[in-house]
Amino acid sequence: MRNPAQLAAALSGRPLLMREASVPALARELGIAGGERGSPLTAFFGRARRAIAGRGEAEMRTEPLATAPRFVGEPDAVGYGWVLKDGVGILEIDGPLMAEGFGWGDTWYHGYDTLHVAYEEMIADARVGAIWEVVRSPGGVVDQGLPELAALKRDHRAAGGGKPIHSFIRDGYSAAYWAASASDQITAARESGVGSIGAVVTHCDFSGAFAKDGIVITPFKFGKRKTDGSWMEPLSETASASLQAEIDQCGRWFVSDVLEGRANLTEEAVLATEAGCYFGDSDDPELSGLAKGLIDTVATERTAFATIRELARERLASSAAGPAPSASKPASTQESEMKRSAVLAAAKKAGLPENHIKALSEALPKAEAAEDTPSDKDDDEEDMPEDAAEGGGDQVEDASDGDKGDDDKAEGEASAIAASPEAKKHPALALAAIQSGQTLAQFRASAAVAAPARTSRLDQVMAGANRLKPDAAKGTKGLSGAVQARIEKNRGAQA
Repeated sequence: MRNPAQLAAALSGRPLLMREASVPALARELGIAGGERGSPLTAFFGRARRAIAGRGEAEMRTEPLATAPRFVGEPDAVGYGWVLKDGVGILEIDGPLMAEGFGWGDTWYHGYDTLHVAYEEMIADARVGAIWEVVRSPGGVVDQGLPELAALKRDHRAAGGGKPIHSFIRDGYSAAYWAASASDQITAARESGVGSIGAVVTHCDFSGAFAKDGIVITPFKFGKRKTDGSWMEPLSETASASLQAEIDQCGRWFVSDVLEGRANLTEEAVLATEAGCYFGDSDDPELSGLAKGLIDTVATERTAFATIRELARERLASSAAGPAPSASKPASTQESEMKRSAVLAAAKKAGLPENHIKALSEALPKAEAAEDTPSDKDDDEEDMPEDAAEGGGDQVEDASDGDKGDDDKAEGEASAIAASPEAKKHPALALAAIQSGQTLAQFRASAAVAAPARTSRLDQVMAGANRLKPDAAKGTKGLSGAVQARIEKNRGAQA
């Protein structure tokens, strides 16, 4: 969790992907705006002290609110910042977007990291047939988490062979629009606000005010450009050019990623908006996000939800029917590839560095084609005893016993992973291994290349959180909960 002092330090002088009119409001909320006598730092600490005094008794929020528009009714299930309703994973994105999500008092500030976690859960959850995000945000900060979130959405949306992902924009400016542009479809009401495809950073020169008060600040620095952009002195030509180059680079990244997500747009069309803000639609094309190609359709929020709910129903019905086995790959090869992918996905979710994941990929056995060809299979059938070839009740019973044996083996593997010494060193990796159905040998291979476990800020935020993960048993936590969830899952499949 971040407090205002940490956040103010992180945002000070940093490029923002935010509608310009929203920047002063955010600064006032964090207590870093002007208006008080003295330096900005003095003003900030005064406001921070008052904020702490006023919220001292308030309960600090440790994870994002999982909410949905009131008209959808009670959710069927709740995840990390998202809810499930009628097969649709619903994620509401409100307020300014930060690099890391955190709670301050009873308020939650969304982070690209926690939104990424929410999307990973919805993508992996078999109950979710489609994803619907409802956006009301002025934008956010420049951070690597934003393009990573957009890439995750593009890779797993319907256009990429995954689940339909739709965005309904109430207000989606700058960074919020960047994230939304990776959806399959963007819908907005006529009165909604979209756009602001640009970046901004501001510089305040307090040197004149200090001179008026007889204050002289003398910096001693190593490196000629160390104080470029400082509020203690006028902005030099070098510093001005550097800040402009920085903002131009952020803008180029922004435009490039929007074009990756929206095939209907061209670079010329996006640049022509000049970071302008638009209604969802207007009788004046110069004010219309629809006319500019920033959204796909104009509809009410209820209509947009009805559309994505129908897509979810169709996809879940299709999944229930079961896809036909691939004609190009034997079933055994497909299963092997799926297990290999599950191991690598679990390692990535557990936070292993890319070089360790690469080493793990090389260490895992590759899927091999089935050895038996159709002719070999016919020969095997000819060699079978007569009573076995004819098939009987004993065979059905044996098959059932085999399935039960597989379930018992899976439960034993989960328990063995939980009890292993490697699990104590890498609890997050062990938890992911149990949930993905790895064997003890596969888990040990993952742990062998893993770096020493460390607690990330996201782990601290999520520690002890009372939430329902996909496929997790309610009321259970940690490795023991994961083992129990695995046992219940196997029993359910057997039944």
